[in-house]
This record gives sequence, C-alpha cells and structure tokens, in this order.
Amino acid sequence: MSEEISPLSSFQYLAGGDLESVRSALIKSLRMNSIPYGQGHNGSQTYGIDPANVFQLYSPRWLGVGRIELDIVDHSQVLVRFCLPAFPDENEIEYHEQEVRDALPPPAAVIRIMDAEGDRHRALAFLGRYLHQFRIRCLQEIQSLLVSSLGLISVYGLTIERQQYPEPGISPTIPARQTKENGQRDILRDDVPLRDDRQELLRLWQSGHTAKDIALRTSKTEKTILNQISLLRKSLGEQLVPRRK
Repeated sequence: MSEEISPLSSFQYLAGGDLESVRSALIKSLRMNSIPYGQGHNGSQTYGIDPANVFQLYSPRWLGVGRIELDIVDHSQVLVRFCLPAFPDENEIEYHEQEVRDALPPPAAVIRIMDAEGDRHRALAFLGRYLHQFRIRCLQEIQSLLVSSLGLISVYGLTIERQQYPEPGISPTIPARQTKENGQRDILRDDVPLRDDRQELLRLWQSGHTAKDIALRTSKTEKTILNQISLLRKSLGEQLVPRRK
C-alpha cells in the first residue's frame, strides 16, 4: 500500500513547540494518565520517522490500539498523528475471542446463529469487527485525554506544508529535482472526510483484499462492498481507489 494514503487512517493535530518539547510533554501526559505505550516502529512503516517519535499505544484488555507519530512542521509546530489500529488477524481474534463474546451486547443473537450453523469463518469475521471497534474506541478515549492535556489543535480539513530543516537557522537550498521527488511526502492532505468504516474499507481494498474478503470481514454483502468502493472511487479518484477484477 502506498505510504502517501496513510493519513486517511489517522487523526491529525498540531502542537506548539519544537519536537523535543512536544515529545517530552507527550511522554509526561501518557505516564500521568497511566496509558501503556512503547516507543518504536513495532514492525510498521512510518514515513521514515525516527523510532523515538513513534508511540505504540496499548490497552490492558485489547492490546495494541493504535499509535501516535510526531513529525516536524516547522521550528515552532509539530504534527501529531493518531493512527488507527490495523484490522486484527485471525490469531488475534482467536486470542481475544472469549473476551469479545463476553463484551457483546446481550443476547448477541447474530453470533449465536453463526455458532449454531457451524459457520466458524464468518463468526471470526464478526468478532474481529467488534474487536476492531473496541480498539478504535479505546484509541479515541486516549486521543480525547491527550488533546485536552496537551492543548492540541485539530487540522481536519487543512493542508499542512512542512519545512524540511530540523534546527533553527537559514533554510538550506533544496535542488528542484529533490523537491519534486519529495513533493507528495512534504505536503499532507486530509481534506477528504471519511468515517471509520470507510477508512477501513479503503485500507483493505488498497491492501489487495477482494470484495468477497471484505464482505466476510464486515458482515456485509459483496454487492454492498462493490457499491461502496465505486462511491469512494468517484470521490477520491482511481489513484487512491484502483480498479481491478
């Protein structure tokens, strides 16, 4: 999946201050609010960001619930991204299966019908969807706490132009060729609002999943998935929502 589209699966904010001060304030807030975290990439690609500026977030119950990335905008501002968790794989779902079943609202008739019919694959997809919702909800709670404590400013719907020199001083001259090559990475766009379910649908499609696979994961029909993909392509274009058989 192309790295340029990842901001569609994140919530972005601005923090005042240089990178070091924002990182220190974030760590302090995480500790004060008893939010489990770890620093580093954890196997995920994050735009070449230094591991010290990537914070993996955890929940005692649901494990990994997303991550925070810090990126320099200029000498006095830092971009703070709250990145959504990946959809859980089958091993994760089975690991959390009983907890998810216990957390489902009673009487959880749908999952009971699947169990009765012996449809294990569809049941796991159903449970995976709820596990993903729990993780996103946990990330949103963490996000709300940190936005308040750090005084973050939402950049929803804005275009952020980042300067490419880390320390105060005169901006170095950037060759025209290098500027062209880095253009897409240096300008972040988050001006297309997508609901959480649409973000996940887009992520799965861009990852190569078929409409049938996505339908099983989301408990929707294949026709519904194809219709939603068509609408996303109409809104975002074929570059972000490619056509394929």
